[in-house]
Amino acid sequence: MTAKAQKEKDVVILEHKETEIKKEIVFYAKLMDEKGLVNTLEGNLSILDRETGKLYITPSGTRKRFLKEDMIAVVKDGEQIGGTAKKSSEFLLHEAALKARPDCNAVAHIHAPYLTAYAYCGKNISLKCSTTFALVYGEEIPCLPYGEAGTVHIADGIEDVIRHHDLILLGNHGVVSVGKTMEDAIKIIEAAEEVLKIYHITKEIGSVKNIPEDQWKSLVENHPGSIKNRKKQTGGRK
Repeated sequence: MTAKAQKEKDVVILEHKETEIKKEIVFYAKLMDEKGLVNTLEGNLSILDRETGKLYITPSGTRKRFLKEDMIAVVKDGEQIGGTAKKSSEFLLHEAALKARPDCNAVAHIHAPYLTAYAYCGKNISLKCSTTFALVYGEEIPCLPYGEAGTVHIADGIEDVIRHHDLILLGNHGVVSVGKTMEDAIKIIEAAEEVLKIYHITKEIGSVKNIPEDQWKSLVENHPGSIKNRKKQTGGRK
């Protein structure tokens, strides 16, 4: 194969890869909209192509169910280089999360109602009544102090915390998750939101009964599916 032919082949491969990334973002953005976890003004998803350094992110102020692939903003070195719509103003948050987690390629910044309610209270989430919570999140889902939206300060403190947690709350704002794929980032938000929904329904019925402390610790420490043991299996990362 000639150098010219190889170059043309490489271009086709990169274009296909870019199309697939945009399709993935559009699919999950619409899914989040259908589930009521984002709205027109809030919530954004991104995928980083670490090979090219390009960040693909949902645009600003666009209803997610109306998204099209050509609207996905493409950002490199802080500048938008592609996409027919303006990049989300919160791309700095995504960049900070991905910098802290080189094992991850996807970020979901969502305003899921139950999770965001805790963020509005500035409260960490620690539940000992749910096996799902124990296995997926461990001891807690931490909440960062408020950082001004649309500025570099929205990401203040994120690098230290997200190194150890795939899902965190942003005080007075929303929630951020990271994953190797967008599916990984989205599913831990969905699971947490459902656990919290059930928890608050339970409180309406009666007193919440926690898992006995020794059995809780056994889940977190010994269950092969716990976050602690999953990290061990992957060299310190989930």
